[in-house]
Amino acid sequence: MNNEHETRLPRRKGDPIPVVRSWGAEEGAAGKWTIYDFGATYPLGEIRGSDGDDPLGGAELSLNGKDWTPFSAPQPGDPQRPESVPHARYVRTKGEAGAFLAGVGFAAEPAEEWTRLFHRREGWTGSDGIYSIPLNGVEAPGRSAETRTLFLFGDTFIGTVDEQTDERKNTVMINNTLALLDGDRPDPAAIAFLWNREGDVPDSAIVPRTPNGLAHEGTYYWLQDGTSVGGKFHCFPLIVGPNPNGPEGFQFAVHGVVRVSAPMEADGPDLERQEQADTDLYFQSASGHTTYFGAAVLPCTEEAGVPDPDGCVYVYGLQNDGVTKLVVARVPAEELERTDKWTFWDGSGWTERKELCAPIASGVSSELSVSPVTGGFLDGKYVLVVQQGGVSGNRVAVSAGDSPVGPFGPYVPVHACMEPEEGHGIYSYNAKAHPHLSRPGELLASYNVNTTSMDAHMAFGGIYRPRFIRIRQLV
Repeated sequence: MNNEHETRLPRRKGDPIPVVRSWGAEEGAAGKWTIYDFGATYPLGEIRGSDGDDPLGGAELSLNGKDWTPFSAPQPGDPQRPESVPHARYVRTKGEAGAFLAGVGFAAEPAEEWTRLFHRREGWTGSDGIYSIPLNGVEAPGRSAETRTLFLFGDTFIGTVDEQTDERKNTVMINNTLALLDGDRPDPAAIAFLWNREGDVPDSAIVPRTPNGLAHEGTYYWLQDGTSVGGKFHCFPLIVGPNPNGPEGFQFAVHGVVRVSAPMEADGPDLERQEQADTDLYFQSASGHTTYFGAAVLPCTEEAGVPDPDGCVYVYGLQNDGVTKLVVARVPAEELERTDKWTFWDGSGWTERKELCAPIASGVSSELSVSPVTGGFLDGKYVLVVQQGGVSGNRVAVSAGDSPVGPFGPYVPVHACMEPEEGHGIYSYNAKAHPHLSRPGELLASYNVNTTSMDAHMAFGGIYRPRFIRIRQLV
């Protein structure tokens, strides 16, 4: 968004929401709708008619322009809560609308400058994953200018993308890459992408070295989340191997979780001195469900610059009983490498028995984030950002909790991922926030876009890249 447009965006309850475009659409015998597009998602408190009166009755709302629900304005005197105020990008009305006024809730606006940063045509030309780590360990919003940012990526295309046709040329895929960004701006000249080479052939930045990592043929690492604590880089990759029996795009199997640690230097982790260790963080819970950790990491320490630090690092995991659920462990920061010192939330307290870990949220994505928030109606709370319902959800959602273990409230869907509407087997997944890259009072969030078709990957080089949105509070 340009600066002129940003100055028109609503900042608080009662501010007008600008309309980017509007058009007429037939709706059978019921007559003609007028459809309004805000270009972003906003909490809607009031719709006024063209004569300035309110309310305008019969309006309907949508996040994606396809699925509509009736608009019910908050009643005078009712406390406005984000989970009860309707959020929408699109509104359709039978009468002519004069103004749309914001309610209390979340704005989710495209962060195009961050999306463009990863639209590249040479070398690194697309990936998923995209976790971000401040090298100095300071996670607080508005502080990224003080450090460099390390990005962790999953499967990555290396090669070229034709500027005219968008086709991939001379392309190979490797299983993980890194990038270093100088400063706090998404400047293409300030980012460098990193991977290894095996002779003249690109190779993953971090490769298996542990006994379990080498126990299966063709294994590689998916990096999951990481952190910088006490001058060291830590990450918890999944050990992944081929599974030819899986559906196209999902032909892999998970064999475990490892810990990778390395000194954090000015140029990122010194992988020449990395340590790798197998862990017991991939297991069956007492209820018989596959469980593993590393999907998100929250350092709650003075070093991280978070409010009310308790000196622990919280490591979030996933448990699958048909629905993907969130579990959590914690450990004093100085003991992070000692998984035998970790304790696990069992629903009422912390236990050393990992098999007793209990879910704290349900319907989450395989990658996500938990971030402390200061200011606004979320002051002092922790915000969970997920792709609601996983790869079939197509909605970025937020949920607020009172602590790193919740309890977390209802999801508020704030963004509909429209990329799957293009066809070609495209899907979206794994939304998460990047708190240290965020402005104070906001959360910069990303989600991944992929396709199950390798032919589509080769024909459309723009698919496999992260997209970014900026989530703001309106009070």
